[in-house]
Parts: sequence; C-alpha cells; structure tokens
Amino acid sequence: MNKREKNRENSLTQFSQKQPKERISELERRVTELEKDFAMLKSLSVLPVFSDEVSDAEKKKRGRREKISDEVLFQYRDELILWLEPIWLWMVDRLPTARTAKQIGAILEAVAEVQDFRPECQKRLLQNAAALREFLWDERFRKTLPKATVTDALTLPWEDERRRRAANQFPSRQIANAMAGVPDISWRRSLDRCSAQPSIAFVAVNMDMFYRDKYGIPMPKDRNLTGESCPVPKTPPAGFGPL
Repeated sequence: MNKREKNRENSLTQFSQKQPKERISELERRVTELEKDFAMLKSLSVLPVFSDEVSDAEKKKRGRREKISDEVLFQYRDELILWLEPIWLWMVDRLPTARTAKQIGAILEAVAEVQDFRPECQKRLLQNAAALREFLWDERFRKTLPKATVTDALTLPWEDERRRRAANQFPSRQIANAMAGVPDISWRRSLDRCSAQPSIAFVAVNMDMFYRDKYGIPMPKDRNLTGESCPVPKTPPAGFGPL
C-alpha cells in the first residue's frame, strides 16, 4: 500500500470513529429495512420490473403489428359477401374452373360495378385476381359441403353460433375470408383471421334457394320473396379470353 492510499484509509477510519454510535446504528437499521422492502417487492409477480418472465399479452403487444386491422378486414370481408352471394348462381360453375388470372378477372369484371362507382372491396379483388386463382386451386378451398353443414347454415336461428360457422363454409364466404386482406396480408393469413370470427351476415336469398334445391332442404312456409331481385351480370369485356 502506498503512502497516498494509507493516508486515505486512515482518514476514512478517523471519520468513522468520529461519527456517533447512534447515527451508525440508524444507518444500519435503514439498510436492513430497505433490504426487506426490496425482497418483498421482488416476490410480487404483479410488478413486471422484478419479473424474469414476460406475460403472453406483453409478448403479443411486442410482436409485429398487423398491416390491416380487424375492423377494416372484417368490413371488406362482409362487403365481399354481400356482393358475391346474390350472384353466386352465375359464378358457381365459372369461377372455380377458371384456369388463369385473366379469366378470373373477366368473371369478376362481369359482376362488378362500373369504374366510377366501384367500391373499394371490388377494386381490391379485381386487382388481385392472381391471388384469388391461387386460393381457388388450393386444397383449403371447399368445393363440396356436407348436407348437415348446409342445413345448419340455412335453418338454425340467426343468433346461433353454429349457424354462423356453418355459413362460413360456403365457397362465397371462403373467398371473402381469404381475399378480404389481400394485398395487405396473404390470403392464408386473411383466411385464418376471418375464419376465427365468422360473418354474421344472412345468407343471400338466391344462394339460400340454390343450396336448398341442391341438398333437398325444404323451403320455409313463411318465406316471402316480394321485392326480391336477382342481379344480372354484365357481358365480360372483350380481350379477356374464353370463360
């Protein structure tokens, strides 16, 4: 130990010796209390600052945010359902058999509004015909439905959760689920998110009648079709190739 360090140690020792014993005891007591308080706080799991684990909610919050919110996604999904289902009879044999994005674009163009009045959901679908083609030819797209599923979708009460999940299996709703989020997210991600919260929209009358006839499900005796209409598709524009 050199002379400077020795002098410093002597000074500290002398300073310590000059302090009243009561003051030293008080400091020691405070240190002890602080150690107890810290130990208690560390044991409380409600204080994340002392916890080594992160809750599931916190992990989700820290994850990458979705590019499209649920509110917007479900709005596009429901708008697509309300557009596609009334004219599904015209599309049912055309859309699933279209082999190119160009052919799919021609089919969609025939049922879309004119350019000046075309809703955003229709614009998005027409601009992403290639993604729709990929989905239509993927194994996740349901082309046949069990009769029990169709019966649940068309006969159960509106508020029944089984009705919504059954109706969610209709091809028109599968397409709406998959394409609602494109191009912001992939059709797979869109399908998963929308399928987790099925639409509450009623099945369109035209589709209802089509599936009742196909599966032999009786028509309700109180069904009133007064004022109902069936949209008529336009002729596909030239240059899109054969359908």
